[in-house]
Amino acid sequence: MLTSELMKNQPAIEDLMPKIGRPISEIVTSYEDDRAAIVVRLPGIPFESVPTAEIESHFEALNRFLAALVMDKGNRLGMWCTFTRRRVTFDDEYGFTSRFMQRLSDKYLKRFQNGNYFENAFYITFILKGEDLHELIPEMHEMAETIDKALAIYDPTFLRVVERHGVMFSEPLAFFAELMNGVEEPIPVTASTGREIIPSAMHHFHYDVLEIRAAHKTRYCMCYDLKDLPQMGWGHLNPMLTLPVEFTLTISFIGMGNYEALSKIADQANKLSSVEDKAVHQREELEHAQALIAGRDLAFGEYHAALVVYGDTAKKAIDNGAFASSKSLNECGLRWIKATLSAPITFMSQLPGAKHKPRPMPKSTRNLASTFSLHNYSTGKARGNPIGDGTAVIPLQTESKGLYSFNFHVTKNDENNTGEKIAGHTVAIGDTGEGKTTLQEMLVGFLERFNTKMFALDMDRSMQIFIEELGGVYFPLRAGERTGLAPFALPKTARNLEFLYDLVGACGRDEHGRLSVEDTRAIKLGVDAVYSLTNVRDRRFSRLLESIPDMGEGCLRRRLGIWCESEGGRFAWALDNASDTEIDMAQFHRIGFDVTDFLRKDYAPTEPVLAFLLYLKSLMQVRGGLLATIIEEFWLPLSYPTTQKMIERSLRVGRRADEFVILVSQTPDEVLKSPICGAIMQLTATKIFLPNPSATRASYGELMTDREFTEFKRICTKGSHTFLIKQGNQSAFATLDLRGFSDELSVLSANLENVAIWEEASLEADGDPELRMELFQARRKGKRDRKPMSADIGRTSPAGVTV
Repeated sequence: MLTSELMKNQPAIEDLMPKIGRPISEIVTSYEDDRAAIVVRLPGIPFESVPTAEIESHFEALNRFLAALVMDKGNRLGMWCTFTRRRVTFDDEYGFTSRFMQRLSDKYLKRFQNGNYFENAFYITFILKGEDLHELIPEMHEMAETIDKALAIYDPTFLRVVERHGVMFSEPLAFFAELMNGVEEPIPVTASTGREIIPSAMHHFHYDVLEIRAAHKTRYCMCYDLKDLPQMGWGHLNPMLTLPVEFTLTISFIGMGNYEALSKIADQANKLSSVEDKAVHQREELEHAQALIAGRDLAFGEYHAALVVYGDTAKKAIDNGAFASSKSLNECGLRWIKATLSAPITFMSQLPGAKHKPRPMPKSTRNLASTFSLHNYSTGKARGNPIGDGTAVIPLQTESKGLYSFNFHVTKNDENNTGEKIAGHTVAIGDTGEGKTTLQEMLVGFLERFNTKMFALDMDRSMQIFIEELGGVYFPLRAGERTGLAPFALPKTARNLEFLYDLVGACGRDEHGRLSVEDTRAIKLGVDAVYSLTNVRDRRFSRLLESIPDMGEGCLRRRLGIWCESEGGRFAWALDNASDTEIDMAQFHRIGFDVTDFLRKDYAPTEPVLAFLLYLKSLMQVRGGLLATIIEEFWLPLSYPTTQKMIERSLRVGRRADEFVILVSQTPDEVLKSPICGAIMQLTATKIFLPNPSATRASYGELMTDREFTEFKRICTKGSHTFLIKQGNQSAFATLDLRGFSDELSVLSANLENVAIWEEASLEADGDPELRMELFQARRKGKRDRKPMSADIGRTSPAGVTV
């Protein structure tokens, strides 16, 4: 009965609401008591694999910024720091031309549409008091510039007035409304004040649970007041980043002048001493702070914190609240007290500018930086990405059970970069058997909805089924067997001739890897002479020798002879092939070559064969369009001068032609040995590191920091399906768990046995892709006896020659 009477005497929640006014500039919102506010949203910065020294540096810089701001503005300044954790859903619908990819996508995305994922966000509302709002506006804008520079590493975005369909909406007021009403809703700019337009839900305070009834949703929450916090240091709230509950954690900080701060410190120290409080560290911090204030290394203010934990039912809210407050105490060191009769004050203290705050205490800017260190797990970018319609390539689950929007191209979250030509080159390194091919095919496969072209230098035919299922063609090239490659079937253009001069030069270098001036001249004359032949079929490598004289042992003609059938050359099978038609690479949309036999060191055909294939790739771009180039064991072609130059050029200028390169390897130490390793690290926007049980710190060198490697070894264990994604100063540990995707995995990452079954099914299906897949899956599972078949039956090279 007493409790019921006390609840009736509680003030109306609207009476506790700060006097929020209207937008008075693009980013400034007024209050009716000569105050104004700006709100900045911060996604947070990664911390789990960042060097400790770097984290400490960020912490100290944040404290210095906060202290300088408080010392400059004094008690005119108030800051409301808001940490929200909200449930998010993935509701994008992806449309593919490929039936295989559509089915795979629908099955994969269903996990995210039905999953339990959360997103963290941080906001700081800076409130400044002045005598005249008109004079306050320029001061607020000047402060915004300072904030933007000081917090640049946190990627700040100022909430502002925006226009949608001719109507102006206030993002700051919408932020305040979400805190109060428990639901997201747009707030239009009208003649009404924020105090009038924001309330849209009914708040029913029971003894320990608050019921919020919005128009289309009812929510419940528990309110908690902060009683105690641990010693100062960075990252106190990091364990809260992964809680499987929704909550809002609010910290307010009202600046104090030095005299007021010293007085408050003395009072607080006396209170702690008089009650023999056990928080000895608090007394020590207060005593130490007195000296720091005098040296202007620290600023003090009135500090308070409130925790509001949500649930879909009253019981769920109580359970979630107990879990969150217990987790906060045991892992963060923050002690929370349940707000019962004071719950209205606690709840409304979330709103920036609230005058009534429970349990305020004098604390320093260092305490504020300790409990609001802006750490977060990377979430990628869901919208406004460069390619296609701007949606993320694919969602991934993070190791912390969050949602990560993966993109090859890296851009700022608050920018719309759709349609822009931005580099998306990627390096993927991981041990064999750890899902490297599956991951790269999954990522590239999700680009099919953007009609992406594909060129692949594959190994062990692992991509053959995938490429052919997507409507592409695939050619296994074998050492010692006719490749069907006919360089002189290229059309006669200035560009093609320049390439052929270089290609023939690569074949004709002496034992020191050089060409003389006379050699270079003879090569040009020889290539030009071949192109004087009118019949394409006559334009072959052997015909070069007709224009190059024999000058004896070691001369250019004899060096080129090993590539010519007319001389019985050892490597004539590689490039001395005839073609009935000129090469038209524009007709190929997706093409792959198995170059396993050529991925070895000091093998003469490797450089010219791979160089010719890479040149064919460049011809696929004559009509434009997004092109994904995949190069397996890329460190090896980088060890040859011609192919190194071609790959580096693609990395440097490929984005202009809408090309991005995916470089793949299982040997990080070989990557480090590359003469252009530094350029690769600089020019690749995305780095992906898959598990490597035998990894040593030395084998990854500059590819990772010490802490990244430590976390990588701890998290990315064998069979974990977990990998590290690095993009700029962001990093995330993500997973690709495809359990239950046996049929799809047989396509995404083929083995030689499955390739043989696929070849057999392809012949029997006679061009029917649905029947081919049915036959393949049935026979793959049945493993019935069958005759071994040549994997090269009926294959045609780009030059139109049967292989």
